[in-house]
Amino acid sequence: MPTTTFFRLPEEKRDRLMDACWTELTTVRFADISINRIIATAHIPRGSFYQYFEDKEDLIHFLLEDMREYFVSLLRDILVEARGDLFALPAMAYDHFIGHHGYTDPMLTLFIKIMTLNKGMDLQSFMGGSKHFLPDQLWEVIDTSRLRRQNREYANQVFHLTCAVLAFAVVETLQDPAQVSQVRELTKIRTDLLRYGGAADGYEEEHT
Repeated sequence: MPTTTFFRLPEEKRDRLMDACWTELTTVRFADISINRIIATAHIPRGSFYQYFEDKEDLIHFLLEDMREYFVSLLRDILVEARGDLFALPAMAYDHFIGHHGYTDPMLTLFIKIMTLNKGMDLQSFMGGSKHFLPDQLWEVIDTSRLRRQNREYANQVFHLTCAVLAFAVVETLQDPAQVSQVRELTKIRTDLLRYGGAADGYEEEHT
């Protein structure tokens, strides 16, 4: 975590430093991040950096945690609006992340750049730890009565799948921004498959 000195910085200087840090984080891999480039871009002495952060890893952790909190808070707001309906998450989050004219949420843009640069990034840890992909803040607002099973592990797996639908929709749109309307409809169809299943009535009984 940053030191108290960091949080006492004048807003203009702190924003300048953070802009430089985000630029570095979204330009090179974690292993190649350079404090020298950051301080040159931010126009601060090298010694000042270590008054704010312990080291490069401390900086990376702070930025990723800031990003994680942004996404978790956003998804929580969406779930609250959807009255806890986890299956409503992909379409509603898509409408936030990707506007009708292909606008992409700035934080999502940063996240995609980081993921592209750092192949194999641990999303489990990013979302909140090794035990659950589903963060506590989201679990608290999910209406489990809408799920076939009401335990957290089941909700965790459903959340995995809804995130996959959302991620696929975002990737499709970034590849072809003109297809926003089509991707939105496909997202609804894929979510319905999660909600209701894709098998015809009676198929499961006939094949068990």
